[in-house]
Amino acid sequence: MPRFDAREIDRWDQDVASLAGSLVHEVKNPLSTLNISAQLLLEEAGEPKSPKEQRAVRRLQVMREEIARIEQIVSSFLQYVRLQTIEGRPIDVNALIARLLSDNSEAHERGKIRVHFKAAEDLPKISADEVLLRQAFLNLIRNAEHAMPDGGELIVRTVLAAGDEVAGETREPHVEIEVIDTGVGIPPEQLTQVFRPYVSSKREGTGLGLPTVLRIVRLHGGGIQVESEPGQGSRFVVELPIESSGSDEQ
Repeated sequence: MPRFDAREIDRWDQDVASLAGSLVHEVKNPLSTLNISAQLLLEEAGEPKSPKEQRAVRRLQVMREEIARIEQIVSSFLQYVRLQTIEGRPIDVNALIARLLSDNSEAHERGKIRVHFKAAEDLPKISADEVLLRQAFLNLIRNAEHAMPDGGELIVRTVLAAGDEVAGETREPHVEIEVIDTGVGIPPEQLTQVFRPYVSSKREGTGLGLPTVLRIVRLHGGGIQVESEPGQGSRFVVELPIESSGSDEQ
């Protein structure tokens, strides 16, 4: 099965995103003005009577829809570039994921997605920003949902991994969180691109879901890998360092 380790991505992409953040912030103000102006024009137009008026109203509605889409992209990008530091505290990963899956259980039922959570026993705590970590796992779960438009299996598994050596680097024991789906999979030629900003197969997507996951994981000193087979599904593995014993007492 084709596999890609996100550590191979050049951090230059992240630096460019940060430099662009100030520019994007300035775009938000004129967008808000355009959105308000379009809304006021629609209110003044009232109920269109002639075909010409109907066409004008429809064009204004399209403008508002596209402005809203741009605002969504801009907001997501600003969230992405503002990820610079974390507020770490001891986090129970099993409990965090269990709550997240429970909160999204109704959506999974509607989408005919069968969820299986396999939590490792006695999993050590990790030092993490709970809000950011929840966002990262939510993005991975949403990515799996989108890969299974007709339903399927979503498997989330936590593992205590022993230390090993990868690409000449020695890794300490760490926590692994696997998010597996039985969806459409990722073509091999796209596998190395999934963590790059604005690479998305969904028109309504921002293309920042997986890049945000990568950024959050890196802020926590971890890594992420993906392997996928078209027509069979994908497996994302997040690796996070274990909380020290001293922090567990806090």
